[in-house]
Amino acid sequence: MSKVGIFGGAFDPPHTGHTELASAAKKELKLAEMLIIPTGEPPHKSGCRTAFADREKMAELAFPASEGFIVSDIEKKLGGKSFTINTIRALRDIYPAKTEFYLLIGGDQLFTIEKWFRYEALLKECRVCAVTRDGVDYADMQEYANELGRVKVLNLPIPAVSSSEVRGKIAAGEDVSGLVPDPVLQYINDRGLYRG
Repeated sequence: MSKVGIFGGAFDPPHTGHTELASAAKKELKLAEMLIIPTGEPPHKSGCRTAFADREKMAELAFPASEGFIVSDIEKKLGGKSFTINTIRALRDIYPAKTEFYLLIGGDQLFTIEKWFRYEALLKECRVCAVTRDGVDYADMQEYANELGRVKVLNLPIPAVSSSEVRGKIAAGEDVSGLVPDPVLQYINDRGLYRG
């Protein structure tokens, strides 16, 4: 039975928090591979400020295939609002029947998962893994995860950085070295992204 991780997000841009989370979770969960899925049209946000093609390319630069990461454009292909349950079901049509999917979400998302479209079906389709940074809210997350069932809480040492912080720094002309992987920074500079 193959274990496949799923890590979705806008990746606008992907930063070191994303890359370290994906690497640490892949190792902790002993995953065969980790799918990186840039969102098509997120249902909970007003839209991404950067074109899908740029976000996909930055994800490919941030998450090397040589390390077991696969960047997928499945949500773009599905079109419309990107509901997680639809993505998981589309992946079920692609992967062998015995594949176990592990969906990575942030700790903050765990506490709102009951508002997600068809969340109960989602919990049946995959194992949800909620990540806490350095034990923040770990006890509360563990208690809530136990109530929901099929949710695992991962306590991983992830740097506190956000894509909006990176975009803001770039727009202000500040250095973001160390906040985004070097190849992503080169791509941002070459394309003039986030310059205001």
